[in-house]
Amino acid sequence: MAKWMGIDITETAVRVAMVRTSLRSTTLEVLREERLVDHETPSAAIRAATTGLKADIYATALSGDRGYVRFVELPKAAQKAIGEVLTFEVESTLPTELDDAVMDHKILRQPVDEEHIAILAGVAETEHIRERIGLVLRGTGAEPQRIGLGALPLANLMTVCADLAAPGPLAIIELGENKSDLLVLKNGEPLMVRTLSRGVAGLPHDARNLAREVRQTLAAWRIQDGTAVERMFFVGAGRNVAGLDAFLQSELTVQIEDLPALQLEVPPELQALIPTCAKALAIALSADRRGRTLDLRQGPLQAQQSFQFLREKTPLLAGLAAAIFVSFGFSVYAELRSLERETASLEAQLESSTAMNLGKATRDYAMADQALQDLVAGKNDDPLPEVDGFDLMVELSERIPPEITHDITKFDFNKGKLNLQGVVDTIEEANRVSQAMEKHPCFKDVNLIRTSQLKKENRQKYILEFTVRCGPDEKKKKSKRPGAEK
Repeated sequence: MAKWMGIDITETAVRVAMVRTSLRSTTLEVLREERLVDHETPSAAIRAATTGLKADIYATALSGDRGYVRFVELPKAAQKAIGEVLTFEVESTLPTELDDAVMDHKILRQPVDEEHIAILAGVAETEHIRERIGLVLRGTGAEPQRIGLGALPLANLMTVCADLAAPGPLAIIELGENKSDLLVLKNGEPLMVRTLSRGVAGLPHDARNLAREVRQTLAAWRIQDGTAVERMFFVGAGRNVAGLDAFLQSELTVQIEDLPALQLEVPPELQALIPTCAKALAIALSADRRGRTLDLRQGPLQAQQSFQFLREKTPLLAGLAAAIFVSFGFSVYAELRSLERETASLEAQLESSTAMNLGKATRDYAMADQALQDLVAGKNDDPLPEVDGFDLMVELSERIPPEITHDITKFDFNKGKLNLQGVVDTIEEANRVSQAMEKHPCFKDVNLIRTSQLKKENRQKYILEFTVRCGPDEKKKKSKRPGAEK
């Protein structure tokens, strides 16, 4: 939820509108008007109009005679460097230098043709903008984040009034006390804006002069666009002048209408104030990015706004930082508590396991590890094999005398027992192989089962069996192959 405040400052009055927005609805909460003659200064009038009100975004506008509005056509190819090109194009039409001014622009949705785009540009002197910022700051205690120009903010009423986005050209005229603003809309875009030098202060004697200026503006639009404005919506202080709408309708041959129903929630007591305070409402709606036309808080003024915004939000930011810090603290505390519970559970499991398997309960990991090492060191049944098949093959090759021609026909080593079948030249050589195996300390029960003569060769086949089992002394040397030391 956000609150937007629009402050319309004229030569004779200050009008304030405040809108509250939420996800699903927009509500008009406040419409107020203060006459300047009832207060010593304009800032005092603003202070009285905003008493008791606090907004998230403040917006205001310069009067149309304090700035310049230009509609420029540029080639589409210039879009990439639009800032430099637009500055050159606009500056050539102004009576002032842009070095001392602020400019904002908006590319209109409707292109001029396939090769060109239309751009709405607004320019105002920096000093006038600073003056308006200071006036609002003195009256509300906060700087405005949006500053419109002339009648352009009236286009923001389209965000709450679908009738203003009609395809055909239509006009909104705000008749003030001494000046009037006229805006022409087509397809939902502002395409002409004029500030007229006459208002309702000179009525009824000045009525025809006022009608003549409005007629000249509408004629200029017809020359520019080729279409005529057939509907005009009437807002501002002049809306309360009896018979003025009928007079203008007869003089201009244009249908004069009241502002259509707005698509926002309006308290009944504020309904009658909407025509008079329509521009203040439109300025408030400029905070909505969908309805943004131009904003003169640009360049150095935009940077100043950023610092002011931070200063205004310092208490909120400090509160959010404190909330984040407290949340982080609670998160760390909860994580530590979880780790403590997990540690206690694991220590309990360690205590139970050590009591069951080591015979001594302990919660200390180092003590449990040492007890386990002591237990393993004290056991004789080392699970690693004392001698493997490769060791036996190496040992056999090393222990058979080199002068014996020896062939192996079967080598079966399983569960510590070796069945060896070989071929030698004589029975004596078979006995020598058996005797050589008996000398190894790990080879037990060496038995030469039998010998037999091969039929096709004059050689002897023998079968030798023994068990591989090392004693305590040999286990200490199990990292070495059997027979490595003779």
